[in-house]
Amino acid sequence: MAGIFVSYRRDDSQGFAGRLADDLSQILGPDRVFRDIEIPLGSDFTDVLQSAVAACDILLVVIGRHWSADSDQGYRSRLFEPTDWVRTEIEAAFAQNKHVIPILVGGADMPGPETLPQSIEQLLRQQAATLTDRHWSNEVADLADHLGVLCPSIKEDQPTNNSADQSPAEVLSRLGKRLLDEVVLKNHRGTNASHSNSTSGQRLLQKLGRKLRSLITVIIVLGLIYMGIRLFGDEALLRNLNAFEARLQVGWERLLHYIEGLY
Repeated sequence: MAGIFVSYRRDDSQGFAGRLADDLSQILGPDRVFRDIEIPLGSDFTDVLQSAVAACDILLVVIGRHWSADSDQGYRSRLFEPTDWVRTEIEAAFAQNKHVIPILVGGADMPGPETLPQSIEQLLRQQAATLTDRHWSNEVADLADHLGVLCPSIKEDQPTNNSADQSPAEVLSRLGKRLLDEVVLKNHRGTNASHSNSTSGQRLLQKLGRKLRSLITVIIVLGLIYMGIRLFGDEALLRNLNAFEARLQVGWERLLHYIEGLY
């Protein structure tokens, strides 16, 4: 499934970026739009951002008035800082041949060439879109149309029940849900049938045994499907699978970061 990655600087355009992401999600679907992520402690932020960008087709670089402001570490622009996430996101997008579109908000202009490191100077040659408060809805709608022209799969309707038209992620998701639903239903029926002649301890052991066997079956089936896609899938199918795996990695990193926040 095609996706859009929204890159922004929190102290520059967080509000604009959130509003843009929400509006595009309403137009294109919530699964099409991704914002930048918090990097968990101990993670290699370059690897995480590379994976996040790999899961998308278009990078929207939201630029406010202070997007390329002077750095607190003595650099003439924060973009020259070795650990600047915004620069890393843009570098990853260009390296992976993604579509990159500057989005000017809050009355901002395109930054000057002296504020950009050589690795992302190509940004200056990308046609920028401007979003204003007064005409926001119409301008976002025009942007969504342009994204659809740039990457037609962005505006495709949701997949039908025909598995040939579904991405690997959707196929695995549907199959996994169906199998798990059947497991729950089977366990429920089995529990009712043995209720009259089993003790509570026996029922618990039986239930755990059935769930374990069912879980192993699900894992084996999903593993065979995955191997089949890897061995016999065409280029488009494998590309979708790679994007799905990248999104799984991003989701896993977010979950770890959330759990770390609880403790």
